[in-house]
Amino acid sequence: MTLCTACQAIERHQRGAPGHAALRITDTQRIKPPGSAAVTISTFVCQDCGALWTYRDQKGGTEQGWEVQKDS
Repeated sequence: MTLCTACQAIERHQRGAPGHAALRITDTQRIKPPGSAAVTISTFVCQDCGALWTYRDQKGGTEQGWEVQKDS
């Protein structure tokens, strides 16, 4: 799969980095592990190229921001 120009421009692994207008949300989950900060995980699909994306939002977490799914 080839990412469209807008998907290629997304800054990965950076909390707060913007996506782009053609991304459509498909799911959101909020997970609260015992003794740690809550994590919000949202999944998106690009309407232009079909890329599947995950966005993780967690204060102080190491795996944050945008990540494209390899299997899309």
